[in-house]
Amino acid sequence: KTKIAALAISFLSFAGIQSASAIEGFSIGAAMNVSGFGGTGTETKDVAGTNEIVSEHGVFEADYASVFIEYAASDVVSVGIERNLDDITTPTNLNSKNNTDNSVKATFKDHTTFYANINMPFNTYFKLGYSIVDVATQESLGTGGSYDDVDTTGMTVGLGFNLNTSNGVFVRTEISGTQYDDVTATNKSPDGNAQVIDVTDMIGVTATLRVGKTF
Repeated sequence: KTKIAALAISFLSFAGIQSASAIEGFSIGAAMNVSGFGGTGTETKDVAGTNEIVSEHGVFEADYASVFIEYAASDVVSVGIERNLDDITTPTNLNSKNNTDNSVKATFKDHTTFYANINMPFNTYFKLGYSIVDVATQESLGTGGSYDDVDTTGMTVGLGFNLNTSNGVFVRTEISGTQYDDVTATNKSPDGNAQVIDVTDMIGVTATLRVGKTF
């Protein structure tokens, strides 16, 4: 019985070591983000063969949470994936023309960023990321019809400060900027007049507080 107990203890200890080794270098964490977004929307409407064009620039602020997992590929570079927990919705754009009311807004869903952090002196790091996001349009058009949902991608750069504790817990502050690709959504209204919305110059600037654990 003593030998069996010793073997059992040895096996459990070995399994624990293997489990710890399997996740060594991985980190998980959560973040709170405050972002400012901006872009230019241009609507082109074909009316009897003539294009009516209206362009407007807008900005808005959004607060949202995210979670991330990353792996330390070396002492200098870590790679990770971050996913927003909250959707980001733009303010509603309202307009009335010829006794017709129209309202349009968009929701950015499933925002996911693949990134690399490059450690620099004084506990700072440089971030480079690639984001993908679905853009769901939500409209109420007096002229009828609806715009298609689209998706876009973006490139992110950022700078951060990392503070490690003795038990593997870390706290980071970070500032980053993202440039998103232009998107186009088309609406074929019942009156036969095609409407196209182009959203260009989409950018986001984000301040982030992160808390995580390294294994």
